[in-house]
Amino acid sequence: MSNVGFLSSLSLVTLLIVLGVAAITLVVFLRKRSNRHPLEGKQERNVAADIEAGKSAPDHSPPK
Repeated sequence: MSNVGFLSSLSLVTLLIVLGVAAITLVVFLRKRSNRHPLEGKQERNVAADIEAGKSAPDHSPPK
């Protein structure tokens, strides 16, 4: 194998290994609960719409 062929093969293999490690690292990072969005899977509450509809907002200060 010539030097050019060896160098291009080495570059390609190195690129594939780095991409594989990056993908595995990303999956492990996203699996940790502390790295997720706090409201993921929950419906965000629209307090302004609740107040306008006459509903109480128990965890917020009353309007003045």
